[in-house]
This record gives sequence, C-alpha cells and structure tokens, in this order.
Amino acid sequence: MKPEALQEKLNELNVLQQRLSIFTQQRQQLELSNAEITTSAEEVSKAKGKVYSLTGNVILEKDAKTLKTELETQKKEISKHLKTIGAQEEKLKNKALELQKEVTEGLQNDNAK
Repeated sequence: MKPEALQEKLNELNVLQQRLSIFTQQRQQLELSNAEITTSAEEVSKAKGKVYSLTGNVILEKDAKTLKTELETQKKEISKHLKTIGAQEEKLKNKALELQKEVTEGLQNDNAK
C-alpha cells in the first residue's frame, strides 16, 4: 500500500474513532437520563399526595397519572434514540475494525518488501 493511501486510511480511522467516542458519550448520557426517568416514574407511582414537575425554572403541581404518562413517553423517546445510536455505533465499530485491518495489512506488506 502506498504511503499516501496508508496515511489516508489512518486519518479516516482517526475520524471514525472520534465519532465513535461522541456516540459513546451520547449513549451514556441517554442511559443516565433513562435511569433517572425510570426512578422518577417509580416515585410518582408510590406518591400518595400531590406530585410536582420541574419545567424549566418553575415547579408545577401535576396530576400523578398525567406525570407518569409524560415520563413513560420520555422513556420511549430515549429508548428510540438509544436504539438509533447503538446501530450507528455498531456500524462505526465495524468500519473502524475493517480500516484497522487494512492498515495493519498495508504495514505488514510494506515491511515484507
């Protein structure tokens, strides 16, 4: 493999790894949000009195059933995002592994000469 082509593959691999890192961070943040929503929904279910929701900088009293429905909707949306990010992450991982294999083979072929 020519040095220019090898350098191009290395650059592409670096970009893929950076993108993969971003997706991983996004996935972790969504997983944290999902856990918080799950905990909130459990607490709303246990509540015997009034429940409140933080909207921006304002705390509003809400019906427990309505709030639980809103939390479940948020959880479904996050689950969709997690699924999408997971699929994108998997594609990037596969592409990165493929590029890494090509680069390794290119280096081995150059060293064999």
